[in-house]
Amino acid sequence: MNHLKTNFLLISVDALKPEFITDPQKFGVILPNISEFFINNGVFASKGVKSVFPSFTYTCHQTIITGTYPDTHGIYNNIMFDPDGSHKGAWHWFVSDNVPTLWKLAKEHGYCSASVAFPTSVGAQGDYIVPEFWWDGSPLDTKFIDAVSVPQGLASEMEKEIGRFPGGLDLTVDGDRRRKEAAVWLLRNKIKTHDNVRPFFMSTYFASFDETAHINGVYSPEALRALEQIDQMVGDLINTAYEISERDLVICMVSDHGSLDNHHCIRPNVKLKEAGLISVDEQNHMISWRAWSQRAGGTCEIRLKDSKDFESRDKLSLLMDQLRTEGDNGILEVLTGDQARLNRKGFSEADYVLVAQKGYEIRDDICGDYMTNELIQKAQHGYSEEFDEMRASFCMMGPRIPKGMDLGSCNLVDVAPTLAALMGIPIPTAQGENLCERFPTEDLQMNKK
Repeated sequence: MNHLKTNFLLISVDALKPEFITDPQKFGVILPNISEFFINNGVFASKGVKSVFPSFTYTCHQTIITGTYPDTHGIYNNIMFDPDGSHKGAWHWFVSDNVPTLWKLAKEHGYCSASVAFPTSVGAQGDYIVPEFWWDGSPLDTKFIDAVSVPQGLASEMEKEIGRFPGGLDLTVDGDRRRKEAAVWLLRNKIKTHDNVRPFFMSTYFASFDETAHINGVYSPEALRALEQIDQMVGDLINTAYEISERDLVICMVSDHGSLDNHHCIRPNVKLKEAGLISVDEQNHMISWRAWSQRAGGTCEIRLKDSKDFESRDKLSLLMDQLRTEGDNGILEVLTGDQARLNRKGFSEADYVLVAQKGYEIRDDICGDYMTNELIQKAQHGYSEEFDEMRASFCMMGPRIPKGMDLGSCNLVDVAPTLAALMGIPIPTAQGENLCERFPTEDLQMNKK
């Protein structure tokens, strides 16, 4: 492949499960654009993509864009570990400092590097970056997004033509529609101006299927309709990418994880409070903590406040032993921090990690019953990456990419090294496989040219 004559578009559809791509009729969902572009004319993974630990949005997206596991890139959760609220609910909006991203590498190797609303992209090195970020969901979000965009002022320039850019708290179909309009605007008004000089690498993100599934259930009519509308947006985006350039175009569509329906919530912090590791006042507001559980959907990490507090460490160890042995508590696995880091490549700063059974979402509440069937969300992810239900999606089409080829299964860490290989970019830090090596010999040889 002549790398510098090819454009690359990376599309992430949050929580898109592989069965929706390969067998949409089974679920009564119609996805004409995804079917035509990727199933008929590209490669896909019918058995899905093994996600990372935990299978949570921000952790996964940093893996997608770096090709590394969480213990390497350092983002272990959506929200920062912050029992005291010192960070005011801040998320891991920021790109990893530990490893290079595809945005940075693409720019360094002659591509126009761009992104719209991709999680973990604040601080990314590129030519045009409008990251996912927010403050409070109000119009104030725009000023913050504009301040952290590359170049600074890009978001406000865009909004003069397309209206308000949705912050990361707007996860509706309408929010996705405006994310799509932002990506289209960027292609037509910025990236196109570079077309006769250099190709582009651009990433985009759609959130509404995941959010609608959280609210209504994975296979609910509402979630399926959201997915159908995303399919239309994907079609519009791809057609615009073709429209603005006469170069070849490779399109890769991925998701970060799957999802499954919940039937219970469990609250490990209730157990920690009962063990004397969390103290509350008369209104049940936390006064102090010596150990804290922070959720990541179907998992949680537990950290000691003071690693030299041996009394608390002993109490916590005893509680973890109890959770391992008692029945009917919704816990599938109790991992030590070393087990989580060495065996699962996640939660490197945890003392313990709890992995829930299917359908038992973990919450951060301190008070109330440990287990309840009163759900906060009808569907969730963040469960064990070994669950089939947590499998993500991968498909790709473009010149010299086989048509209708089923890759079977692959890993989320494979996305970045595969794209890097097609782009002719070295990415030595990546920990995944170049999936092009699975292509038939004639396609593989052409991609090496």
